[in-house]
Amino acid sequence: MSTYPAWAAGQRITGAGLRASLPEFITKTTDESVTNSTVLQADDHLQAAVEAGATYTFELQLFMGAGDSNGDVKFGWDLPAGSTLHFAGTGAHTVAITTGTNGPVEFFAIRNATAASVLGFGISSGANTWVKLEGIVTVTTAGLLRLMWAQNVATATATRVLAGSWMELRRRA
Repeated sequence: MSTYPAWAAGQRITGAGLRASLPEFITKTTDESVTNSTVLQADDHLQAAVEAGATYTFELQLFMGAGDSNGDVKFGWDLPAGSTLHFAGTGAHTVAITTGTNGPVEFFAIRNATAASVLGFGISSGANTWVKLEGIVTVTTAGLLRLMWAQNVATATATRVLAGSWMELRRRA
């Protein structure tokens, strides 16, 4: 099993090495909304710099504001060229959730995701909902790993990712 950073016997433990072993934690500080658009857009907060030649795991907990249950939400990624991404998500079913009701939960996974790969989940018109995304990315060129999202079906009622949503990114190799 590989670890990052790799410590050797007798090696001096440095502050920089210890910091490198900690996950990066990003919290969304304000609500963000998309109205009448199915075009993926980069989230204003949930993104992080990634290094060339590195492998990272990530987890996101996304709190979705009540909106139009016909609009729902879809998620994808923007990542550096040549990167390999596998991700999965759990959230409300896109067609089964209605005003303030408990609906079935769906789980999806995508291997070798591309810019066109998206996962869609339901939102409620009467209550906030939740989506969890997680995965692993191997980066070949440095850049940004950015969450992309939009309405699954364009509606005039805003689809919102709420403040307090978060992303944790941990380098593994």
